[in-house]
Amino acid sequence: MSTLANRQEAVQADRRRSARFSTEIPVVLRTVLGNRECRISNISDSGAKLQTSSPPPANIAACLIMGEDEIFCTVVWSREESCGVEFERAIGETKLTEIAGEQVKREGPVANVGNIQRGRKRGRLVSGD
Repeated sequence: MSTLANRQEAVQADRRRSARFSTEIPVVLRTVLGNRECRISNISDSGAKLQTSSPPPANIAACLIMGEDEIFCTVVWSREESCGVEFERAIGETKLTEIAGEQVKREGPVANVGNIQRGRKRGRLVSGD
């Protein structure tokens, strides 16, 4: 990945609304297109990143099934072997800890609103050198 791409990814990571936790949890993503075996690679109280060989397209309603738990969500982005889902309702810190258990590892700080410059496009915040 290029230096510019690394910097842009870092800027985006700092803008996240809630803390993300790295984990490896097997789940099933159910959509109208069928069920997909997936692994959660990171999770927060508002969404998750899933690894799967055939991710569904973006903007499709889904249900994330983890054992007895079912969480309604929407696929918000999709790439070659991963996709991101946003939960219909925040699952809360208690449920997040219950789902991920001791496998949870905090992945960076939550965004500090004071670090976000107002009135400027993201592309202008990162230099190209």
